[in-house]
Amino acid sequence: MELGFGIDLPTSASIVIGIIVIGYFFAITAFGTYFSRFSRDINDFFFSGQRFSWWLAAASMVATGIGSYSYLKYSEQGFNTGMSSTMTYTNDWFIVPFFMFGWLPIIYFARVKSIPEYFERRFNRLARYIAVVIILSYMFFYIGYNLFTIGVALQGMFRIPILVSVPVVALFLGAYVTFGGQTAVIFTDLFQGIMLYVAGGIAIFAGIYALGGLNEWWSWLPVSHRLPFVHLTENPKFNTAGLFWGEALAGSIAFTFMNQGFIMRYLAIKSVHEGRKAALFNVVVTLPLSAVVVGAVGWIGKALVVKQAAMGGSLEGLNPIHIENTFHTFIIICWETLHQNSILFGFVVAALTAALMSTIDTLINACAAIGIYDIYKPLIKPEADDKHYLKAARWASIISTVIGVLLVIWFAQQKGSLMSIHYKGIMTIIPSIVTTIFLGAFWRRFTAAAACVSMIVGSVFTLLTNVFPNVIEPLAWFVNGPQNGIYIYMRALFGMVLTAIIGIIVTFMTSPTPKKDIAGLTIDTLDEGMRLYKGGEPNHSVGHKVRNLRFEIDDSFEERRIAVSPMIMELMLAEVGDIIYLSDARWYLGGLRSDHVKVVAPHDREADVVILSKATMEDAYLLEGRSIALEKII
Repeated sequence: MELGFGIDLPTSASIVIGIIVIGYFFAITAFGTYFSRFSRDINDFFFSGQRFSWWLAAASMVATGIGSYSYLKYSEQGFNTGMSSTMTYTNDWFIVPFFMFGWLPIIYFARVKSIPEYFERRFNRLARYIAVVIILSYMFFYIGYNLFTIGVALQGMFRIPILVSVPVVALFLGAYVTFGGQTAVIFTDLFQGIMLYVAGGIAIFAGIYALGGLNEWWSWLPVSHRLPFVHLTENPKFNTAGLFWGEALAGSIAFTFMNQGFIMRYLAIKSVHEGRKAALFNVVVTLPLSAVVVGAVGWIGKALVVKQAAMGGSLEGLNPIHIENTFHTFIIICWETLHQNSILFGFVVAALTAALMSTIDTLINACAAIGIYDIYKPLIKPEADDKHYLKAARWASIISTVIGVLLVIWFAQQKGSLMSIHYKGIMTIIPSIVTTIFLGAFWRRFTAAAACVSMIVGSVFTLLTNVFPNVIEPLAWFVNGPQNGIYIYMRALFGMVLTAIIGIIVTFMTSPTPKKDIAGLTIDTLDEGMRLYKGGEPNHSVGHKVRNLRFEIDDSFEERRIAVSPMIMELMLAEVGDIIYLSDARWYLGGLRSDHVKVVAPHDREADVVILSKATMEDAYLLEGRSIALEKII
């Protein structure tokens, strides 16, 4: 059997690879479905009860950030332009402080369930539903795009038509998301993140070994491919200037501030402080490491091709390497450098599957959250119990999956490279809303009328640049090259600038919103937000986390109320009414068995005893006989 990439794949190897991939699908579906037991209500389904430690969320974000297209697209870019391919994963640094100390505490303390909900509370109901349309367009685009790219890969390897493979993949994918919710997503993404790095490491090691070592790789890598910035303004297909204004500015703000799936991952963390740790770890460790994992095979491939040409033929132990379509760089280089080992190659292919599932499961869960919190609950069924909403959330997950599959039909009809299709869509959708979010969070004077007008007008004019692209030229004067290359990136800058100008003008033409009506929803009202979150004056004293405590059941206590000894209160520097994080003492659970409670007046029993009700124990998924830990949150 010959792969669509020009690789001869024996029938036996095809069978082995297929078994590995299918086995992986079944294993990860079963693994994810297991965690459905930790989704009793709607809060658990979408936000896991806000119970997880920072490291668990941060580790699971590895798989969320690497999509099914990442290996293919960035290996291609690494082959064509070298180490500059890391730019798209290492340009988030400038936005992180705004997220850590602004946007994250705003949405966390405001107990925001969705980004559109923030728009209604910050502005008005019209702003909310404008945001619903834009954000769902963004999320569905990504679901369809990821499904399409894995369909392209499967079609190339196994000759399975895209419209056959994608529904099958979506069936497995939708199963554990539908029943397990956010907890299933986080734990499957944790597992898949590990798998992604291991598989990427295998591919990189095999390539370096085939070249003869690191020194050989570096010596055969062209000088232009060793540079962090190439084609500063000359090459419109991949230039530093254009990529920054498109991907780094608009793309980073979108992913960090409005990607509902990304936001929900942070809202599942136990506290703002822990969320800041996850954000810092993500930008300092996860993203740079991911940039190497997804791009390095392209760098290796370039060195292999250059060395092969210099030697006048194929390298020892390898077949001749021919990359006619650079989009297939990752698959071709892996197959050849793994010496056609179908088991190892199957494992690497399963990593592509992991990348698909780990990105789309987050997006499906996010779309379902918007469907419930912004459409179904406020507009269709405002008065219902949690059991009803949990059932509706699972149906929303199914509907989101089906819409993503249907969008694959549209993607299959598009022309151009996958990178151009990606940026053409995303850079049209996001500019107006990311600008509005930023102005709303960091400028209290920004009004509801300005938000609505700027989102509508900004979106319409950005969309029209696809028909009248020349309007972008004044902002793209520093980028040389064909117009179509310029507009891939500069459309986002145009949309953001236009939206900001309109928003500022309309703001000064309208009356400001009273501060009391937006308490906790802007950077300068965070103190009020913390008071509302706690229901009292925040306690910022930093106490100790107390471990290895015992708990006793007393059903006279209210649900989510605990009592501890005076000694424990003193160690935590806690006061009556403070919010306490109650968890199983085993750190490696990452908060799987935990909950937030409030502490009441101290008891006079033994110092290491915590008193709570049976309902509180069940809400926290605590196990009898297991020691617990306490930590003051606020």
